[in-house]
Amino acid sequence: MQPDKVYGNSGLDRAEAVEDGTALIGHMTPRTRVVDGRPVGPTPEQIGQDWNRISGRIAELFSTGVPDNDPRTQQAIHDHYRWICNFWVPDRDSYLRLAALYVSQPKFRRRIERKKPRGMAAYMRDAMTAYAWARLR
Repeated sequence: MQPDKVYGNSGLDRAEAVEDGTALIGHMTPRTRVVDGRPVGPTPEQIGQDWNRISGRIAELFSTGVPDNDPRTQQAIHDHYRWICNFWVPDRDSYLRLAALYVSQPKFRRRIERKKPRGMAAYMRDAMTAYAWARLR
């Protein structure tokens, strides 16, 4: 039986998408809110799909030489920031620390660059740094 494919050309099955989407935040449980007595929030599959969409866009920008401070890259990083907010709401300092972690910790760098261009983790770090200084307190 063929596994469910997520974002067709990514080549990831559902389980891999969930893994990729959660590995960067340490398998944390997504934040949920309660509506009518039931928890409401994104599913792990949605989180994985969102990561694949966001990281795919960042990889495309990086591969085509778009600078890390370009408005298109900054919009993709804004999407990344909102994605992180599924788990916690970073301020400037914590987002800067996360950006540094993406490069300094081999497990994060490998996960980011697993099926993406080599050097993308550093590109994300630089773009996240520009975003944090421009938009976060």
